[in-house]
Amino acid sequence: MERAGHRILAVAGICLFTLSCGDLFAPSVPLERLREAPLQIEIDGRQYTLETSLWRDFMPPTSPGGSDLAAVIDITAVDKLPFPAEIDSNKLWVINGEEVWETGFAEELRPPDQGHLYQLRKVARGGPKWEVGSQVEVVVRVITRSGGIYLLRATNQKIGMTC
Repeated sequence: MERAGHRILAVAGICLFTLSCGDLFAPSVPLERLREAPLQIEIDGRQYTLETSLWRDFMPPTSPGGSDLAAVIDITAVDKLPFPAEIDSNKLWVINGEEVWETGFAEELRPPDQGHLYQLRKVARGGPKWEVGSQVEVVVRVITRSGGIYLLRATNQKIGMTC
């Protein structure tokens, strides 16, 4: 009976480990749907695109293996008119082959950049330690106060580094 108890604990441990790593293996939106997200969306007659900056930090005092992946995304109003307060983004997916990092955004209160009032900027930290130079796809969920939900994608995004 003791062996069965150990097996149950081992299986439970594996399940918990799998769930804790779920952000890299089982996105809440099917991978095929993420890869089919458009490169430009239209909301209330205005067009929006996605720009990204992805990097890992290798500057001291980070650990010798470098920091976790960080992402800054800008949802850009193509017409360069001020970004509407009714539009936000609350989810990020970074796709590296078959692996997916899914996360929300950090609550970083910064004054808007007066030269970029046509953009919504969001920051995410704590991603995987994927190799610098990797080409990935980035998808964000865009939401509106009226209940609209959109996916927006950027392709061929390169993971950079600071050193």
